[in-house]
Amino acid sequence: MDETRAPSAGAGDSDGTPGPAAAPAGPVEADAALPGAAPVDTAPVDTAPDDTAPDDPMLDVSTLPPLGEILEQLTDLLAAWMPAQRWYAHKGAADPRAEIRGWAPLRVAPDHVVVLAVVAAHLEDDAEALYQVPLVLRRPGAAPSARDDGSEVGVVAIPGGPLRADDATRDADGRAAIVATLVSGEGAMGPGLNLASHRTVPDAPLPLGRAMRSRLLSGEQSNTSLIIETEGASPLIVKLFRVLQDGANPDVVLQSALTGLGSTKVPAVVGSATIGVDGLRTHSLFAQEYLPGVEDAWRLVLRLAAAGEDFGEAADALGTAVAAIHRDLAAALGTVGADDSVVEEMVGQMRDRLAEVSLAVPRVAAHREHLESLLDAALGHPWPAMQRIHGDLHLGQVLLVPERGWVLLDFEGEPLRPLAQRSLPDSPLRDVAGMLRSIDYAAGAVRLEQEVDAAAWAAGARTAFLAGYAREAGWDAGSAALAVLLRAFEADKAVYEALYEARNRPDWLPIPLAALERISGSGAVEGSAG
Repeated sequence: MDETRAPSAGAGDSDGTPGPAAAPAGPVEADAALPGAAPVDTAPVDTAPDDTAPDDPMLDVSTLPPLGEILEQLTDLLAAWMPAQRWYAHKGAADPRAEIRGWAPLRVAPDHVVVLAVVAAHLEDDAEALYQVPLVLRRPGAAPSARDDGSEVGVVAIPGGPLRADDATRDADGRAAIVATLVSGEGAMGPGLNLASHRTVPDAPLPLGRAMRSRLLSGEQSNTSLIIETEGASPLIVKLFRVLQDGANPDVVLQSALTGLGSTKVPAVVGSATIGVDGLRTHSLFAQEYLPGVEDAWRLVLRLAAAGEDFGEAADALGTAVAAIHRDLAAALGTVGADDSVVEEMVGQMRDRLAEVSLAVPRVAAHREHLESLLDAALGHPWPAMQRIHGDLHLGQVLLVPERGWVLLDFEGEPLRPLAQRSLPDSPLRDVAGMLRSIDYAAGAVRLEQEVDAAAWAAGARTAFLAGYAREAGWDAGSAALAVLLRAFEADKAVYEALYEARNRPDWLPIPLAALERISGSGAVEGSAG
């Protein structure tokens, strides 16, 4: 289970995929130019070098050791730096041993080098994870105005003079070099690493002007996203996937399929890049339409719930949008019948999770008998067909865009689940239950933080969402069988939430526990889903 992301709640724990799922909190912006572009004027800044830096910031690469040797000297610094990054997926474990598995230069400029490196983090018990770590190499005192706070990885002393390594996503020149691979369509190659660029419309340029302004999207966890703005063009968001696993990334596959069908319920996909390294091939970069100035639904719903303002019509429309997404994904990527073996396997996974969490959170164990009975009941009802779904749907993953309606973001699924699992067909009930839990979470958050009882508000919003979904999907919203299945999926989600809150936010543990109390109470098997 993904324990790096707060479940159901949206603000502050989404991936920052297209649209401001987590609004930037005071982002540092910097100007850069694409290769061959006219430079953007910037205000004068103090560029005095550090005491350790040579007077000349220029970088004569002919005087330096081979780039591979320089990267090897950075491995200890990377091992210390990576665990402190929000996207590092193995927090709490001992610091890893870092190893460069592949690299390719993205730009060699007179005063800096940008290199895409893939770093293997060797963990305890012989486990390892591969991370994309693009770096900018400069003289220590060079170009201070290009760097954002927190960019520095460290400084290495090498023949030819010291070099400072920075996170390229926190550096204007680094971001420009990353985006240039998509703009040019040329890709990159280096020892152990190949990068290929792809466009949604072959031979069509990305909608970017010459001068580029870029910034890092804050509030992310599992990946890193860059906001790209140019004069005379629509803004884009470029996501760099940090953790690499073999196979196509669902975020790219699913949203590309929806864009191909002409759906307006996801930000339009404009391009991507794939990477081959260490025997695997997967997605490295993903570029989409960016929707500025639009608030995610989590923040909107918190205000409405606190004020007791109606969300029913919007919730109904959200249910309709989710059902339309499911219909389009089924049309584009197919379905698989939910036969007895499939259902038994999924219920078995729910039982395993319940058993695990019951041991870790005793207050969940108090509901275990009732929840086991609910899972038994779920085995006795027909399930909808399995298909590709969002996989991590909550209010922080949707935007209400003026004159466009609801737009869904971030189809990667739970990032710490193996990519192979996230790429399998799943039940659309999981997405429906995820949104029902998120509405309930909003009411719980309002109660905890503002002492406002929004239970009736949440019940109405949940009913409206389910009504909108069922109408679009052709389901009977009042079906007893549907109520049982949704309660089973909601219970599974609430069990996961309880483990997360017990470990990370004990004060919020009452929210999922209240849900388990409701679900396991009288009428849990026969009652409605509202």
